[in-house]
Amino acid sequence: MDYHAVEETIKAGYREVSTRYRQDDEIEVTTPNHQRLGTTLQRLCSSFAFPISALEVGCGTGRHFHSLVNTAELTGVDISDEMLKLAENPVRQEKITTKKITLRRMNVYLTSFPPNSFDLIYSLGMFGNGCPVTVELCNKFFDWLKPGGKLLFNTPDVAGLPFSYRAKKNARELIYPLLPRTMQQSLDERAAKHPFFGFTTRGLEDLLCQTKFSKFEVKSHVCESPLWRGRHLECIASKVD
Repeated sequence: MDYHAVEETIKAGYREVSTRYRQDDEIEVTTPNHQRLGTTLQRLCSSFAFPISALEVGCGTGRHFHSLVNTAELTGVDISDEMLKLAENPVRQEKITTKKITLRRMNVYLTSFPPNSFDLIYSLGMFGNGCPVTVELCNKFFDWLKPGGKLLFNTPDVAGLPFSYRAKKNARELIYPLLPRTMQQSLDERAAKHPFFGFTTRGLEDLLCQTKFSKFEVKSHVCESPLWRGRHLECIASKVD
């Protein structure tokens, strides 16, 4: 997969929608979906007996910053300069308790952090459109975590996608081998620019079994928000001492 090309496509899209995305924050933070995710983040942060260092991958406009507790330092990374600029004034800023927040433009597929840098890594809403969960990336997360550190991420659950979408996808897969090579190349180029990645529960568990994480849990949740319909798979994994 050409992560450079996908990055440019995603960045171009965010240039157009970053302001609206920040406005959507005001809606999303009132939803059951966000409140449940916030409770999960708070539980993970509070599970440590000391103030932690955290990394948010795909932080966008800082929608989740105010949900963190017991956090001394947060590093937020994103590939979009526009989103990071808006993250300097995130939603519910008055509720943020983290003492130090550092924002960095970064493509996590192509760059790295030193080993044992963070107690908590989380990524909510990044995976799916253009950004796959891969064995290689999960192993990066494992290496970046300190012993006893925890990982939280979500990704679309294909069981929650509309039947029409799943039917079209299955039809394309059946027809693809029968198409002329020129049409296959055209479809490949289109898919490479706007790839979508979803998982079944079993598929995500099978992938995680190939990573360095030996302790993880995957659950499917309905996304109760007017901004997104469907289901998400949520994974919590631990770096066992």
